[in-house]
This record gives sequence, C-alpha cells and structure tokens, in this order.
Amino acid sequence: MKLYVIGNGFDIHHGLNTRYSTFGLFLKNRYSEIYDLLLEHYGFVDLDPNDEETLWDPLWSEFEKNLSLLDTQTVMEAHEDSLAVPSSDEFRDRDWGAFQIDMEMILEQLTVGLYKAFKEFILAVEFPPFDINKEVNLDRDAKYLTFNYTDTLANYYAIPECNVLFIHEKAEENDVELVLGHGVDPENFEDKPEQPPEGLTDEELEDWRQYMADQYDYSYELGKETINRYFTNTFKGTDAIIERNEQFFSSLEDIDEVIIIGHSLAEVDLPYFKHIAKSVNPNTRWIATYYSDKEKSNHFNTLTDMGVKNISVVKIEDL
Repeated sequence: MKLYVIGNGFDIHHGLNTRYSTFGLFLKNRYSEIYDLLLEHYGFVDLDPNDEETLWDPLWSEFEKNLSLLDTQTVMEAHEDSLAVPSSDEFRDRDWGAFQIDMEMILEQLTVGLYKAFKEFILAVEFPPFDINKEVNLDRDAKYLTFNYTDTLANYYAIPECNVLFIHEKAEENDVELVLGHGVDPENFEDKPEQPPEGLTDEELEDWRQYMADQYDYSYELGKETINRYFTNTFKGTDAIIERNEQFFSSLEDIDEVIIIGHSLAEVDLPYFKHIAKSVNPNTRWIATYYSDKEKSNHFNTLTDMGVKNISVVKIEDL
C-alpha cells in the first residue's frame, strides 16, 4: 500500500495561489497592522507584487519557521512610554498595568489576529479549472497525509476524505483553528534568573541582592511576561499532534511506498517524517518530488539522515 504525503507545492502545482508570500500580500492589503509588526519586529521583507526578489525572500518562504524570530525587546522598546513612573505626580495605581495592556494587544494581533487572517486567506483561495497537463498519477485507494488546509485532493482527484488525514486541520467555516507555528521549544526563550558573580563576600552578596531589587521594574516585568507568552502560543507542538493521531501512524505498518509531493521537508515538520519512518517497514521505498536542484540534494540528504535507505528524488511530472 502507498502513503502519499502532500505539501503546499502540490497545491501550487495545480495553480492554487497558496504561497506564504501571497499570504503576506493579503496581510499587507487587509491587515496592515499585523503586517507592519512582521516587518518591524521579525525582519520580514516588505513585499512588492512587482518585485520577484521580495516574493521569493527566504523569510517569507519559510514563514512558519520564522515565526520564532519575534524580537520581544524591540516590541517592548516601542511601547516604553507606557511604563509606569511611580515618581511622577500624575502616577495612578492603574498605570502599573498600562505597559502590560499594550503587550496583550500586540500578543493578540500576532496570535489570534494572525491565525484568523491566515484561515480567512486559505478559505478565499480559488480553485482554477483542472489542467489535465498538471495531472499527477495518484492511487485513489492509498492513504494520504496532507499538510495543506485545502480540499485539493477531493476537488481534483475525488480522493475519499476517509483516506486523508489533515494533520494541521482542514480550512472550513467553523471554529477549528488551523495549525500554524514554529518548532522551537518555548523554553529556549525563557529568561534565566541572573546569578550573582562568584567570589562575593556575604556583605557584597547582600549589596548585589539589594541592587537587583532596586532595579526590578514591576510594570516592565508584567509586560515582558505577557509578550513572552507569544512563543508558547505560536509553538506548533508536533509531538502532541502526533500523539493525537497515533491511530493513523500505527496503521502504516503495511505501507511499502511513501510518496512525498510538494513538501520542502522543512525542519519544523521533520518530526512527522521521522515518525512515519519509524512506523513503516525499513525496506519501504521513498519517493520525494523536488522543485530546484538544490532542493533535490537537500531532500536526499534529509531522508538519508533520518535513516531512510531506498530513496528516489524526482520531478513531480515524472511520478
């Protein structure tokens, strides 16, 4: 039995405009505040639909991975006017929380707002008339794991939905949130408590502790704690997703051919591929499609590093 693993390149091959740079232009036109935050605090390039170089910028191409690039320091610096100043004659107790409120608003835009906009973008994607020249030879009775949110397999190939696992959910008019995120453990972004210098006398240690207490800014710390929640809220959590779908992965023991179509084998999704490799027979044949020569060698090396032995890397047209 075959397992097809479907990535965004499959949709793009069939003419769906689902590139992350297209999503960026969608944000620029409809959610400019979120778009500006991506430019100011992540380093994303300002997209120009008439400039191919910006549309192929690697930050946009690997959008999910780069969601981990939020520079919380510049976010906080941009709102430092909201920090409480207890020595001011105009200070009121409510001012302690003003900075935190600003951070909550930014957090809301970069999580709830961004995810809502992304789902809106996917739901608006148009399916062009099927081009017979783009047809891919698929086994209708095979198993499918798709990273896409669209119904391309059903629309163009009448693949039964019972054969398809939407590992990151399917875009529908409901309250289900699509899975989108980076793969960096949120613990990597946690501030480690500052330790006193070594060799201090008891008196010096007491002075150091007093100095640190004097430097503590309650208003600032409230805001920092709030914005740092971003990294947890945007973490993809592949282990938990795999665990939720363990029944599917356990059913792969009879797979003798894994065919990866249109997936970049990006680092953020590698845990899924590693779990597939563990779930199928070691002698299973693996076929991956590539777009560029660089991608061809990268795919081969990535699969080899996972312990896969029987590998072919081909153009999608040659499947």
